[in-house]
Amino acid sequence: MKRGYRFVACALILALMLPNATFAQSAEGFGQNVRIKLSIGDRTSFKFTPVGEFTLLEDSGVKVGTEELTVKAVGGRVSIEFANKTVTAPSLTLKSAHYGERTDYIRLRNSEHGTCTYLGDITFDVVEGSLRAINTLPMEQYLYGVVPNEMSNSFPIDALKAQAVCARSFALSRCYRYQSRSYDLVDTSKDQTYHGYASKNRRAIAAVDATAGELLTYENKIVEAYYSSSNGGQTDTPKNVWDSDEPFYAIVDDPYDLMNASSIEELSFIPDEFTDETRAIMDAEVLSAIQRAANEAAGGNVALLSTIAVTPAKPEHEGDSRCYTRVDIALAVSNGQEEGQLTISLAIGELSFGSFNNTLGKIGARKTRLRMSGAERTNGGWNITMRRWGHGVGMSQRSAQVRARLGQSYDEILAFYYIDTKLGTFTDYASAPRIESDKYAVSAAAITGVAPGTIAEDMLKNLTCAGGTLSIMSAKGAETAGTIGTGCFVRISYEDGAKYCDIPIVIFGDTDGSGKIDTDDIVAIQKHMLHVKLLGGAYLAAADADHNGKTELGDIITLLRHINGDGKLKQEG
Repeated sequence: MKRGYRFVACALILALMLPNATFAQSAEGFGQNVRIKLSIGDRTSFKFTPVGEFTLLEDSGVKVGTEELTVKAVGGRVSIEFANKTVTAPSLTLKSAHYGERTDYIRLRNSEHGTCTYLGDITFDVVEGSLRAINTLPMEQYLYGVVPNEMSNSFPIDALKAQAVCARSFALSRCYRYQSRSYDLVDTSKDQTYHGYASKNRRAIAAVDATAGELLTYENKIVEAYYSSSNGGQTDTPKNVWDSDEPFYAIVDDPYDLMNASSIEELSFIPDEFTDETRAIMDAEVLSAIQRAANEAAGGNVALLSTIAVTPAKPEHEGDSRCYTRVDIALAVSNGQEEGQLTISLAIGELSFGSFNNTLGKIGARKTRLRMSGAERTNGGWNITMRRWGHGVGMSQRSAQVRARLGQSYDEILAFYYIDTKLGTFTDYASAPRIESDKYAVSAAAITGVAPGTIAEDMLKNLTCAGGTLSIMSAKGAETAGTIGTGCFVRISYEDGAKYCDIPIVIFGDTDGSGKIDTDDIVAIQKHMLHVKLLGGAYLAAADADHNGKTELGDIITLLRHINGDGKLKQEG
């Protein structure tokens, strides 16, 4: 980077920092790349096969060939053998010669997802003695591996398009949130399920291509678009599930989810009449719970005669939520001398669903994993129902399947689940706040060119923001007026004070965030190279003191010369 007039539309700031590089994206490259931590288990060695043309970054770009290779964790470092030699380094990156195309790929064997094929680059390093693999690839190619694993490739094309937009929006919001660590997302349902690339998933790939670059926005901000398998006939909100409120989510009835025969439903049956036949088919635990509660309510043993009514009660959340926690059962009973009526209340979570554990035998699960309860009249009695597979926030994939099958377009599907949002693209942010400086270098990844010892007030004097305001925050997230160090960040807010985005500050050589360069920073680099304590994010970027894109011995030498007065470390980058 060179000093000079720089600006970046802050809506387009998403840093992508490779383990052995400083900044991998420019402002123009926002959203183009993503880093995925792959599930390979706790392994010290791993086999893979490169197909196409790959080079090893740590060995001056030497081609690695197309034979099966083994990467190993050796004393906190990564080792690989190829072409009759061994290369060992803190991390190793296999780089595709045709990045962004589909001609180069790496086949990993025996991962937690089986044998998978990955486009893009893969970096191996060691964390707590085990290998870690991070796949860096274009966002759209990442979605090739997400959409058919989150939603079946056989789904209608508009359901797949809706899934592609949701997955892209979710991924971009997570990239921004976790830009300071060495990966953006994991490949499981903790983020989004990703099993690499498979050309057979043509419909899903077509859906990704048809919506390329499209994402959900709300007031010019990217929506973290949650979705789940089935909502059980009613959507939920982040406030109810995670205690984090967003205005574009609401509790809304979703009948299309109930129309899908594949939406999971579990039932617990309560008969109209308690006869020998109905007792025989009831779940033994449910029958026992009803009997105990009836005895307690009557103050003595009673015989169950019939069910008058079953009513769900005490919603888990306020408002229109149907996530009930209890069920009230009105019963007709007899104490042997006279008949009467009473009402009992049972905790739904204590009942058995989706199982038969009765005089005919035991079949199925004991306790439900579903989340939304209700009670419905059925032939011969009542069903206490449990539905909703997943959190129920945002799009229901099963509902989207039905909606698309009945002719709804993907934008109509999205409009139902994400209220008052808009479909945008990466270029739709002309009105976003823009940060400018004629002293510092502002990129999509960080602000550099900051001298050690700079005070926050002085830095703000050399930054301007069109359409917003700026403040400098400490690494812990508190506004600071003191000395700036690596890990501090510039917060960009709208003019009304609402936070828009943060840009990390990197002072090359300041690897511990103290705002100065001393021997502590050398020790930090040494610990990183030995994998005693890994640097990440802005701190890893700051370790690249000689600006060659790697963290190695040359950076230590550069720092020593700077500290001893034999040379001056450049902050331009």
